[in-house]
Amino acid sequence: MNHNMPRRVAIWIDHREAILITLKGEQVTGEEELFSEVGPHTHGGGWSQHRIEAHRHEVLKHYYEEVVEHLGPVDEILILGPGQAKHELDQNIEHHKGLRGKVVAVHGTSRLSEHDLIAEAERFFALDIQQPQES
Repeated sequence: MNHNMPRRVAIWIDHREAILITLKGEQVTGEEELFSEVGPHTHGGGWSQHRIEAHRHEVLKHYYEEVVEHLGPVDEILILGPGQAKHELDQNIEHHKGLRGKVVAVHGTSRLSEHDLIAEAERFFALDIQQPQES
């Protein structure tokens, strides 16, 4: 096996779930799903809303850290997803020394399955990924 093949990770993320697909060359070498414990945004006002939003921010911060911990050594990162989570994760990654500059693109997409995420990674990285046939 060629050890010089780039290691790439494609991530689909929103505030509740992250799917990570790891690729080495044109092989899928890992698939992971992570979940956050974040609650919905609150509406209204006052001190309690401020406390709830501050707690939500902390939960998301830990969630992004967990996603980053699962990246490992990587050459290129593609981040996909709806809303702000993809941008927040990108900012979090840029604060990690070993990962700074590794995000090659951040694109908005609707919900993707693992299979769809692999197809998006294949298109983006111009690969011909051989996926195992499901029986």
